[in-house]
Amino acid sequence: MSRARVEAQALAQLEALFRRNGYTLKYLKGNFRGGPCRLYENKMVVINAIYPPAGRARALALIAESLQEKLDLTEEEKALIQRLLP
Repeated sequence: MSRARVEAQALAQLEALFRRNGYTLKYLKGNFRGGPCRLYENKMVVINAIYPPAGRARALALIAESLQEKLDLTEEEKALIQRLLP
């Protein structure tokens, strides 16, 4: 399997993880890194749209690691997050 395909698959898994846990994902352009936030009662994750898929996946993995006590993670998702962390 190509590297781009593996990165796209990892990104899709992480996006599904956040959606399953009640987060809205936003990809926006700007001069920022992104991260988790709350807007009123809505849980949101904002990622810079300029990042390539591999960068988006790493950013989501970092956010998931910081929120792991608040997220319902499978063992497979935990392993994916650890694999993507720098």
